[in-house]
Amino acid sequence: MSFELSRWLHFVIAFLIGTGLIVLIGQFLAGPLIVWLFHDIPYQLPTWNRIGRCALGILFIGFFAGTLAWHAEKRSSGR
Repeated sequence: MSFELSRWLHFVIAFLIGTGLIVLIGQFLAGPLIVWLFHDIPYQLPTWNRIGRCALGILFIGFFAGTLAWHAEKRSSGR
């Protein structure tokens, strides 16, 4: 059972790290660059409320995606 738990945790953590990096790049690099290039207006960093909602969304999606990946890998391996 601990092997299955560690396998599931591996999938969840990998998804959370990947999604977190994508969101950080989008919010802090790509967003300001696009606004500056096309609209020439100052960029304001996201509010704490928006950051909290994004973090919770990533967390819930990470658990869901990790569970689906673990289940699919478990079925394909025949364990």
